Amino acid sequence: MSVSALAALWRASFLTATSYRLRFVQSLVGSLITVVPVFFVARAMQPMMGPTIQSEGRDFFAFLVVGFAVMSFVVMCVDALPSQVAGDINNGFFEALLGAPVGTATILVGLVTYPILFTMLRGIAMLALAAVLGVHFSLTHLPEALVIVSLLAVAHFGVALLATGLMIAFRTTLSIPQVVITASGFLGGVYWPTSVIPSWVYTVSEFVPLTYGLRALRQAVLEERGFGQVAHDVLMLAAFAGCLMSVGVLAISLAIAYARRRGTLSQY
Repeated sequence: MSVSALAALWRASFLTATSYRLRFVQSLVGSLITVVPVFFVARAMQPMMGPTIQSEGRDFFAFLVVGFAVMSFVVMCVDALPSQVAGDINNGFFEALLGAPVGTATILVGLVTYPILFTMLRGIAMLALAAVLGVHFSLTHLPEALVIVSLLAVAHFGVALLATGLMIAFRTTLSIPQVVITASGFLGGVYWPTSVIPSWVYTVSEFVPLTYGLRALRQAVLEERGFGQVAHDVLMLAAFAGCLMSVGVLAISLAIAYARRRGTLSQY
């Protein structure tokens, strides 16, 4: 994977985004503004929700902020690539990109490097404001947190590759990103712990990677638990990451080969 090519694609996306200065600033500030009403709502609901999140930080505001920050990251990992590729196919840019003297992996990662990094920046800003408002995050277990977030990125980027492969081959994602995002939001423990949802729904939530990632992340940064105490969730997340990335890589490889044979890389 070419670092210089990645940097060039990142710079192009960055220059495009920052050329719309007001929208750039609005996006960053908007993320911070949403933290304030969440703070007051969470404080009002703390007596009711506190007992249900004993193993995930006990503080409902901290629970929600971590959930919101990670969910925005997951949304970008799942949706950024198929959306970008769909636009590039429509304007004929994608075929030109694939003709560049760099690997396909470099191109695909480079297309989403900026939006994912910017989403991470917004998430860090949200967590920083939450810390100002009284949330304690354990920096001691930052390595565990980084591993968990990386596994979440790999798992959901695998989904993005699958959806992108469908877009390249058949000009549709079959709404896979939307289904995954919706399932993650409602079943992944973003707004409430998975322990309080009905048993039949809980069974479905066990097939949602975010369920394991969020639970492990909250326990690491809010409960100060190490790898040994979150090993089950981390291993399950790693299994999802390996399987989904393998499926995604296979799908994108087959799709590009199929589109090249058909001559439809730039045909929308």
